Amino acid sequence: MVNFFRLLDSERHIAFCPMNFVADVYIGCPHACWYCYAPSFVVRGNFEASFQGFRKFRRRFKSDSDFEKIESAIKEGKVKGTCNKEQEAFISAAIKHRHPLRIGSVSDPFGLPLENQFGDAYRILEILIENDYPFVVCTKSPLVATPKYINLLKSADGRAGVQISLISLDENLLGYLESRPGGSTPSAKSRLEALRKLSDEGIFTTCRIQPLIPQVTEYGMQELIYALAEAGVKHVIVEFLWLPMGHAKDMSRKLKTALDAYRGAGGKIGPELAKFDNDINAYYRSFDDVEVAYGRIFYSKKKMAELMPKFAEMVAEANKEYNTDMTFGSGNEETSYLNFTENCCGVDRLPAFSGYPKCIGQTALKLAKGKGKVTLADVMHLYNPYLDKFRALWTKKEKTGYFLENRIFKLKATSAGSEIEYIYDDKAIPACEKQ
Repeated sequence: MVNFFRLLDSERHIAFCPMNFVADVYIGCPHACWYCYAPSFVVRGNFEASFQGFRKFRRRFKSDSDFEKIESAIKEGKVKGTCNKEQEAFISAAIKHRHPLRIGSVSDPFGLPLENQFGDAYRILEILIENDYPFVVCTKSPLVATPKYINLLKSADGRAGVQISLISLDENLLGYLESRPGGSTPSAKSRLEALRKLSDEGIFTTCRIQPLIPQVTEYGMQELIYALAEAGVKHVIVEFLWLPMGHAKDMSRKLKTALDAYRGAGGKIGPELAKFDNDINAYYRSFDDVEVAYGRIFYSKKKMAELMPKFAEMVAEANKEYNTDMTFGSGNEETSYLNFTENCCGVDRLPAFSGYPKCIGQTALKLAKGKGKVTLADVMHLYNPYLDKFRALWTKKEKTGYFLENRIFKLKATSAGSEIEYIYDDKAIPACEKQ
Protein backbone atom coordinates (compact mmCIF):
# COMPACT_ATOMS: atom_id res chain seq x y z
CA MET A 1 0.00 0.00 0.00
CA VAL A 2 1.61 3.25 -1.13
CA ASN A 3 -1.38 5.55 -0.37
CA PHE A 4 -0.43 8.13 -2.96
CA PHE A 5 -3.61 9.51 -4.54
CA ARG A 6 -6.29 11.46 -2.65
CA LEU A 7 -9.45 13.33 -3.52
CA LEU A 8 -10.05 16.23 -1.16
CA ASP A 9 -13.67 15.67 -0.23
CA SER A 10 -14.65 18.31 2.31
CA GLU A 11 -17.75 20.34 1.48
CA ARG A 12 -15.62 23.30 0.42
CA HIS A 13 -13.42 21.19 -1.86
CA ILE A 14 -16.40 19.48 -3.48
CA ALA A 15 -18.24 22.75 -4.05
CA PHE A 16 -15.40 25.02 -5.12
CA CYS A 17 -12.05 23.37 -5.87
CA PRO A 18 -11.07 22.56 -9.49
CA MET A 19 -7.83 20.82 -8.45
CA ASN A 20 -8.89 18.55 -5.58
CA PHE A 21 -7.22 15.42 -7.02
CA VAL A 22 -3.91 15.49 -5.16
CA ALA A 23 -0.83 13.44 -4.33
CA ASP A 24 2.29 13.85 -2.22
CA VAL A 25 5.57 12.26 -3.27
CA TYR A 26 7.16 12.60 0.17
CA ILE A 27 5.85 12.69 3.74
CA GLY A 28 6.37 15.79 5.86
CA CYS A 29 8.16 18.93 4.74
CA PRO A 30 11.71 20.31 5.03
CA HIS A 31 10.61 23.95 5.07
CA ALA A 32 10.11 26.10 8.14
CA CYS A 33 6.99 28.24 7.69
CA TRP A 34 5.29 29.17 10.95
CA TYR A 35 2.03 29.97 9.16
CA CYS A 36 1.68 26.45 7.72
CA TYR A 37 -1.61 24.69 8.47
CA ALA A 38 -0.48 21.25 7.23
CA PRO A 39 1.08 19.96 10.50
CA SER A 40 -2.25 20.38 12.28
CA PHE A 41 -4.03 18.08 9.84
CA VAL A 42 -1.25 15.58 9.17
CA VAL A 43 0.36 14.94 12.57
CA ARG A 44 -1.79 14.49 15.69
CA GLY A 45 -0.84 16.24 18.91
CA ASN A 46 -0.30 19.70 20.33
CA PHE A 47 1.10 22.43 18.11
CA GLU A 48 4.76 21.91 18.95
CA ALA A 49 4.57 18.13 18.58
CA SER A 50 2.67 18.43 15.29
CA PHE A 51 5.02 21.06 13.91
CA GLN A 52 8.17 19.14 14.79
CA GLY A 53 6.71 15.81 13.68
CA PHE A 54 5.79 17.29 10.32
CA ARG A 55 9.40 18.40 9.81
CA LYS A 56 10.51 14.75 9.74
CA PHE A 57 10.82 14.76 5.97
CA ARG A 58 10.91 11.20 4.63
CA ARG A 59 10.23 8.98 1.64
CA ARG A 60 6.83 7.57 0.79
CA PHE A 61 8.01 5.07 -1.84
CA LYS A 62 9.81 1.99 -0.57
CA SER A 63 10.51 0.01 -3.74
CA ASP A 64 10.17 -0.07 -7.52
CA SER A 65 6.88 -1.92 -7.13
CA ASP A 66 5.36 1.22 -5.59
CA PHE A 67 6.12 3.17 -8.75
CA GLU A 68 4.76 0.32 -10.85
CA LYS A 69 1.46 0.60 -8.95
CA ILE A 70 1.26 4.31 -9.77
CA GLU A 71 1.95 3.62 -13.43
CA SER A 72 -0.73 0.93 -13.52
CA ALA A 73 -3.21 3.34 -11.96
CA ILE A 74 -2.48 6.10 -14.47
CA LYS A 75 -2.27 3.81 -17.48
CA GLU A 76 -5.04 1.31 -16.72
CA GLY A 77 -7.09 2.80 -13.88
CA LYS A 78 -6.06 0.02 -11.49
CA VAL A 79 -5.88 2.08 -8.31
CA LYS A 80 -5.95 -0.65 -5.66
CA GLY A 81 -3.02 -0.18 -3.32
CA THR A 82 -2.46 3.46 -4.35
CA CYS A 83 -5.16 5.14 -2.23
CA ASN A 84 -7.59 4.58 0.62
CA LYS A 85 -10.07 1.84 -0.16
CA GLU A 86 -13.03 4.18 0.43
CA GLN A 87 -11.85 6.42 -2.40
CA GLU A 88 -10.89 3.76 -4.95
CA ALA A 89 -14.00 4.08 -7.13
CA PHE A 90 -13.87 7.88 -7.11
CA ILE A 91 -10.16 8.03 -7.93
CA SER A 92 -10.49 5.47 -10.69
CA ALA A 93 -13.25 7.60 -12.22
CA ALA A 94 -11.16 10.77 -11.79
CA ILE A 95 -8.23 9.20 -13.65
CA LYS A 96 -10.52 7.99 -16.42
CA HIS A 97 -11.87 11.54 -16.76
CA ARG A 98 -8.30 12.94 -16.87
CA HIS A 99 -8.94 15.01 -13.77
CA PRO A 100 -5.66 16.99 -13.52
CA LEU A 101 -3.42 15.87 -10.66
CA ARG A 102 -1.94 18.37 -8.21
CA ILE A 103 1.35 17.11 -6.79
CA GLY A 104 2.39 18.80 -3.57
CA SER A 105 -0.68 19.14 -1.37
CA VAL A 106 0.90 18.94 2.11
CA SER A 107 4.51 18.18 1.20
CA ASP A 108 7.08 19.59 -1.21
CA PRO A 109 7.81 17.19 -4.10
CA PHE A 110 11.15 18.91 -4.71
CA GLY A 111 12.17 19.16 -1.07
CA LEU A 112 15.83 18.74 -0.22
CA PRO A 113 17.81 16.67 0.40
CA LEU A 114 15.47 13.80 -0.52
CA GLU A 115 14.68 14.73 -4.11
CA ASN A 116 18.38 15.19 -4.88
CA GLN A 117 19.15 11.84 -3.27
CA PHE A 118 16.32 9.70 -4.64
CA GLY A 119 14.56 11.59 -7.45
CA ASP A 120 11.14 10.17 -6.56
CA ALA A 121 9.30 13.22 -7.92
CA TYR A 122 11.23 12.93 -11.18
CA ARG A 123 10.11 9.30 -11.55
CA ILE A 124 6.47 10.20 -10.87
CA LEU A 125 6.56 13.02 -13.43
CA GLU A 126 8.07 10.64 -15.97
CA ILE A 127 5.13 8.27 -15.47
CA LEU A 128 2.59 11.06 -15.90
CA ILE A 129 4.32 12.50 -18.97
CA GLU A 130 4.73 9.11 -20.65
CA ASN A 131 0.98 8.61 -20.28
CA ASP A 132 0.00 12.14 -21.37
CA TYR A 133 -1.60 12.83 -17.99
CA PRO A 134 -2.07 16.53 -17.03
CA PHE A 135 -0.59 17.71 -13.74
CA VAL A 136 0.66 20.69 -11.76
CA VAL A 137 3.42 20.62 -9.18
CA CYS A 138 3.34 22.87 -6.12
CA THR A 139 6.65 23.74 -4.51
CA LYS A 140 8.87 26.28 -2.79
CA SER A 141 12.03 24.66 -4.09
CA PRO A 142 14.08 26.25 -6.91
CA LEU A 143 15.19 22.71 -7.78
CA VAL A 144 12.19 22.55 -10.11
CA ALA A 145 13.82 25.19 -12.32
CA THR A 146 17.13 23.39 -12.85
CA PRO A 147 17.88 22.10 -16.38
CA LYS A 148 17.09 18.46 -15.56
CA TYR A 149 13.55 19.26 -14.43
CA ILE A 150 12.92 21.99 -16.99
CA ASN A 151 13.71 19.56 -19.80
CA LEU A 152 11.38 16.99 -18.27
CA LEU A 153 8.55 19.50 -17.84
CA LYS A 154 8.95 20.77 -21.39
CA SER A 155 8.55 17.22 -22.67
CA ALA A 156 5.03 17.23 -21.18
CA ASP A 157 4.00 19.35 -24.17
CA GLY A 158 1.54 21.63 -22.38
CA ARG A 159 0.29 19.03 -19.90
CA ALA A 160 2.32 20.41 -16.99
CA GLY A 161 2.17 23.51 -14.85
CA VAL A 162 4.34 24.70 -11.98
CA GLN A 163 3.00 26.56 -8.95
CA ILE A 164 5.55 28.18 -6.66
CA SER A 165 4.52 29.55 -3.29
CA LEU A 166 5.85 33.02 -2.51
CA ILE A 167 4.07 35.42 -0.16
CA SER A 168 6.48 38.37 -0.12
CA LEU A 169 9.69 39.74 -1.59
CA ASP A 170 10.73 41.08 1.82
CA GLU A 171 13.60 38.76 2.75
CA ASN A 172 13.74 40.28 6.21
CA LEU A 173 10.09 39.42 6.86
CA LEU A 174 10.47 35.90 5.45
CA GLY A 175 13.48 35.42 7.67
CA TYR A 176 11.12 35.63 10.63
CA LEU A 177 8.10 33.84 9.15
CA GLU A 178 9.85 31.04 7.26
CA SER A 179 12.79 29.99 9.41
CA ARG A 180 13.34 28.02 12.59
CA PRO A 181 16.33 26.61 14.46
CA GLY A 182 17.86 24.04 12.15
CA GLY A 183 15.76 24.90 9.11
CA SER A 184 14.81 27.56 6.61
CA THR A 185 12.87 28.04 3.39
CA PRO A 186 14.43 29.04 0.03
CA SER A 187 14.82 32.79 -0.40
CA ALA A 188 12.28 34.96 -2.17
CA LYS A 189 14.93 35.86 -4.74
CA SER A 190 15.58 32.21 -5.60
CA ARG A 191 11.88 31.43 -5.97
CA LEU A 192 11.24 34.48 -8.15
CA GLU A 193 14.20 33.50 -10.32
CA ALA A 194 12.83 29.95 -10.59
CA LEU A 195 9.52 31.36 -11.83
CA ARG A 196 11.38 33.46 -14.39
CA LYS A 197 13.40 30.52 -15.70
CA LEU A 198 10.35 28.31 -16.04
CA SER A 199 8.34 31.06 -17.74
CA ASP A 200 11.18 31.76 -20.16
CA GLU A 201 11.06 28.09 -21.17
CA GLY A 202 7.35 28.27 -21.97
CA ILE A 203 6.15 26.36 -18.91
CA PHE A 204 2.85 27.58 -17.43
CA THR A 205 3.75 29.21 -14.11
CA THR A 206 1.62 30.24 -11.17
CA CYS A 207 2.59 32.08 -8.02
CA ARG A 208 0.60 31.01 -5.00
CA ILE A 209 0.39 33.98 -2.65
CA GLN A 210 -0.95 31.70 0.03
CA PRO A 211 -1.31 32.77 2.67
CA LEU A 212 -1.72 36.49 2.42
CA ILE A 213 -1.28 37.63 6.01
CA PRO A 214 -3.47 40.70 6.55
CA GLN A 215 -1.82 43.74 8.05
CA VAL A 216 1.56 42.17 7.25
CA THR A 217 2.19 40.93 3.72
CA GLU A 218 -0.60 43.01 2.19
CA TYR A 219 1.74 46.02 2.20
CA GLY A 220 4.18 44.37 -0.20
CA MET A 221 1.59 43.05 -2.63
CA GLN A 222 2.07 45.61 -5.38
CA GLU A 223 5.83 45.10 -5.44
CA LEU A 224 5.38 41.32 -5.56
CA ILE A 225 2.68 41.30 -8.24
CA TYR A 226 4.64 43.68 -10.49
CA ALA A 227 7.76 41.53 -10.09
CA LEU A 228 5.76 38.43 -11.04
CA ALA A 229 4.42 40.09 -14.18
CA GLU A 230 7.91 41.25 -15.14
CA ALA A 231 9.16 37.67 -14.67
CA GLY A 232 6.54 36.35 -17.09
CA VAL A 233 4.39 34.49 -14.56
CA LYS A 234 1.07 33.44 -16.11
CA HIS A 235 -1.24 33.25 -13.10
CA VAL A 236 -1.51 34.43 -9.50
CA ILE A 237 -3.62 32.90 -6.72
CA VAL A 238 -4.27 34.94 -3.58
CA GLU A 239 -5.77 33.45 -0.41
CA PHE A 240 -5.99 34.94 3.07
CA LEU A 241 -4.39 33.15 5.99
CA TRP A 242 -6.67 30.86 7.96
CA LEU A 243 -5.89 29.29 11.31
CA PRO A 244 -6.38 25.61 12.19
CA MET A 245 -8.86 25.73 15.05
CA GLY A 246 -7.09 23.27 17.33
CA HIS A 247 -3.77 25.09 17.07
CA ALA A 248 -4.97 28.65 16.52
CA LYS A 249 -3.71 30.06 19.82
CA ASP A 250 -0.32 28.35 19.67
CA MET A 251 0.23 29.16 15.99
CA SER A 252 -0.70 32.78 16.66
CA ARG A 253 1.73 32.83 19.56
CA LYS A 254 4.55 31.65 17.27
CA LEU A 255 3.58 34.17 14.61
CA LYS A 256 3.37 36.92 17.21
CA THR A 257 6.93 36.18 18.30
CA ALA A 258 8.07 36.41 14.68
CA LEU A 259 6.09 39.59 13.99
CA ASP A 260 7.25 41.25 17.21
CA ALA A 261 10.85 40.66 16.15
CA TYR A 262 10.14 41.86 12.61
CA ARG A 263 8.53 45.04 13.90
CA GLY A 264 11.40 45.57 16.31
CA ALA A 265 13.77 45.40 13.34
CA GLY A 266 11.85 48.16 11.58
CA GLY A 267 9.23 46.10 9.74
CA LYS A 268 5.72 47.40 9.13
CA ILE A 269 2.71 45.94 10.94
CA GLY A 270 -0.71 47.44 10.25
CA PRO A 271 -2.59 49.32 12.98
CA GLU A 272 -5.50 46.88 13.11
CA LEU A 273 -3.23 43.95 14.00
CA ALA A 274 -0.99 46.10 16.21
CA LYS A 275 -4.10 46.96 18.23
CA PHE A 276 -4.18 43.28 19.21
CA ASP A 277 -0.45 43.17 19.96
CA ASN A 278 0.25 41.19 16.75
CA ASP A 279 -2.00 38.32 17.90
CA ILE A 280 -3.65 37.12 14.68
CA ASN A 281 -6.07 34.80 16.47
CA ALA A 282 -7.38 37.64 18.63
CA TYR A 283 -7.52 39.95 15.60
CA TYR A 284 -9.52 37.47 13.51
CA ARG A 285 -11.95 36.74 16.34
CA SER A 286 -12.60 40.46 16.88
CA PHE A 287 -14.75 40.66 13.73
CA ASP A 288 -18.48 40.11 14.00
CA ASP A 289 -18.42 38.09 10.77
CA VAL A 290 -15.57 35.75 11.70
CA GLU A 291 -16.29 32.23 10.44
CA VAL A 292 -15.21 29.27 12.54
CA ALA A 293 -15.96 26.16 10.50
CA TYR A 294 -14.37 23.03 9.00
CA GLY A 295 -11.77 23.07 11.76
CA ARG A 296 -10.59 26.51 10.66
CA ILE A 297 -10.83 30.18 11.61
CA PHE A 298 -11.27 32.40 8.56
CA TYR A 299 -10.62 36.09 8.03
CA SER A 300 -13.50 38.55 8.03
CA LYS A 301 -15.62 38.34 4.88
CA LYS A 302 -16.10 42.09 4.96
CA LYS A 303 -12.35 42.57 4.92
CA MET A 304 -11.99 40.08 2.07
CA ALA A 305 -14.55 42.11 0.11
CA GLU A 306 -12.56 45.27 0.80
CA LEU A 307 -9.06 43.99 0.04
CA MET A 308 -9.26 41.27 -2.62
CA PRO A 309 -10.48 43.63 -5.40
CA LYS A 310 -7.37 45.74 -4.82
CA PHE A 311 -5.11 42.75 -5.51
CA ALA A 312 -7.03 41.83 -8.66
CA GLU A 313 -6.63 45.42 -9.84
CA MET A 314 -2.89 45.26 -9.15
CA VAL A 315 -2.64 42.31 -11.54
CA ALA A 316 -4.50 44.26 -14.23
CA GLU A 317 -2.23 47.27 -13.71
CA ALA A 318 0.91 45.13 -13.80
CA ASN A 319 -0.21 43.65 -17.12
CA LYS A 320 -0.52 47.14 -18.57
CA GLU A 321 2.90 48.09 -17.23
CA TYR A 322 4.68 45.06 -18.70
CA ASN A 323 2.36 44.19 -21.60
CA THR A 324 1.73 40.74 -20.10
CA ASP A 325 -1.26 38.42 -19.78
CA MET A 326 -1.01 37.30 -16.17
CA THR A 327 -4.37 36.24 -14.75
CA PHE A 328 -5.77 36.48 -11.23
CA GLY A 329 -7.56 33.89 -9.11
CA SER A 330 -9.02 34.21 -5.63
CA GLY A 331 -8.21 31.28 -3.38
CA ASN A 332 -11.12 32.41 -1.21
CA GLU A 333 -14.33 31.27 -2.88
CA GLU A 334 -16.17 34.29 -1.50
CA THR A 335 -14.41 36.61 -3.95
CA SER A 336 -14.32 34.26 -6.94
CA TYR A 337 -16.35 36.84 -8.88
CA LEU A 338 -13.02 38.65 -9.31
CA ASN A 339 -11.31 35.76 -11.11
CA PHE A 340 -9.95 36.48 -14.57
CA THR A 341 -10.31 32.79 -15.43
CA GLU A 342 -13.00 30.14 -15.04
CA ASN A 343 -11.41 28.70 -11.91
CA CYS A 344 -9.09 29.96 -9.20
CA CYS A 345 -6.09 27.93 -10.42
CA GLY A 346 -6.28 29.28 -13.96
CA VAL A 347 -5.84 25.82 -15.48
CA ASP A 348 -8.68 26.47 -17.92
CA ARG A 349 -6.03 28.40 -19.88
CA LEU A 350 -4.42 25.05 -20.73
CA PRO A 351 -6.36 22.91 -23.25
CA ALA A 352 -4.92 19.66 -21.85
CA PHE A 353 -6.50 20.43 -18.46
CA SER A 354 -10.11 20.34 -19.67
CA GLY A 355 -10.91 17.43 -17.33
CA TYR A 356 -11.01 19.59 -14.19
CA PRO A 357 -14.35 19.69 -12.28
CA LYS A 358 -16.78 22.20 -13.78
CA CYS A 359 -19.78 21.34 -11.63
CA ILE A 360 -18.58 23.79 -8.98
CA GLY A 361 -19.60 27.10 -7.48
CA GLN A 362 -17.69 29.33 -9.87
CA THR A 363 -19.41 27.77 -12.89
CA ALA A 364 -22.75 28.46 -11.20
CA LEU A 365 -21.68 32.06 -10.61
CA LYS A 366 -20.63 32.49 -14.24
CA LEU A 367 -23.90 31.04 -15.55
CA ALA A 368 -25.97 33.15 -13.17
CA LYS A 369 -24.17 36.29 -14.32
CA GLY A 370 -24.65 35.42 -17.98
CA LYS A 371 -28.26 34.18 -17.81
CA GLY A 372 -29.54 36.04 -14.77
CA LYS A 373 -30.08 32.78 -12.89
CA VAL A 374 -28.73 29.24 -12.68
CA THR A 375 -30.50 25.99 -11.86
CA LEU A 376 -29.13 22.70 -10.61
CA ALA A 377 -29.89 21.15 -14.00
CA ASP A 378 -27.60 23.71 -15.62
CA VAL A 379 -24.54 22.26 -13.87
CA MET A 380 -25.33 18.64 -12.97
CA HIS A 381 -24.37 17.36 -16.44
CA LEU A 382 -20.84 18.67 -15.84
CA TYR A 383 -18.05 16.71 -14.14
CA ASN A 384 -17.52 16.58 -10.40
CA PRO A 385 -16.13 13.44 -8.72
CA TYR A 386 -18.80 13.84 -6.04
CA LEU A 387 -21.95 14.84 -7.95
CA ASP A 388 -24.36 13.49 -5.33
CA LYS A 389 -22.66 15.50 -2.60
CA PHE A 390 -22.67 18.61 -4.78
CA ARG A 391 -26.42 18.15 -5.34
CA ALA A 392 -26.93 18.07 -1.57
CA LEU A 393 -24.84 21.22 -1.09
CA TRP A 394 -26.91 23.05 -3.70
CA THR A 395 -29.93 22.87 -1.41
CA LYS A 396 -28.17 22.84 1.96
CA LYS A 397 -29.80 25.30 4.36
CA GLU A 398 -27.81 26.96 7.13
CA LYS A 399 -28.82 29.16 10.06
CA THR A 400 -29.15 32.05 7.66
CA GLY A 401 -29.46 31.35 3.96
CA TYR A 402 -28.01 28.54 1.86
CA PHE A 403 -24.54 27.03 1.75
CA LEU A 404 -23.56 28.37 -1.69
CA GLU A 405 -24.83 31.92 -1.26
CA ASN A 406 -23.11 32.14 2.12
CA ARG A 407 -19.76 31.36 0.50
CA ILE A 408 -19.89 33.05 -2.89
CA PHE A 409 -20.42 36.79 -2.98
CA LYS A 410 -22.96 37.98 -5.59
CA LEU A 411 -24.74 34.60 -5.73
CA LYS A 412 -28.17 34.69 -4.10
CA ALA A 413 -30.59 31.80 -3.53
CA THR A 414 -34.22 32.00 -4.53
CA SER A 415 -37.09 29.49 -4.46
CA ALA A 416 -38.73 28.37 -7.71
CA GLY A 417 -41.50 26.05 -6.63
CA SER A 418 -39.81 23.11 -4.96
CA GLU A 419 -36.43 23.95 -6.53
CA ILE A 420 -33.62 26.24 -5.42
CA GLU A 421 -32.17 28.55 -8.06
CA TYR A 422 -29.42 31.12 -7.73
CA ILE A 423 -29.44 34.60 -9.21
CA TYR A 424 -26.57 37.00 -9.78
CA ASP A 425 -26.86 40.01 -7.48
CA ASP A 426 -24.15 42.69 -7.54
CA LYS A 427 -25.31 43.90 -4.14
CA ALA A 428 -24.93 40.52 -2.43
CA ILE A 429 -21.57 41.44 -0.98
CA PRO A 430 -20.75 42.55 2.57
CA ALA A 431 -19.72 46.13 3.26
CA CYS A 432 -16.63 46.54 5.39
CA GLU A 433 -16.68 48.43 8.65
CA LYS A 434 -13.40 49.85 9.91
CA GLN A 435 -11.85 48.29 12.99
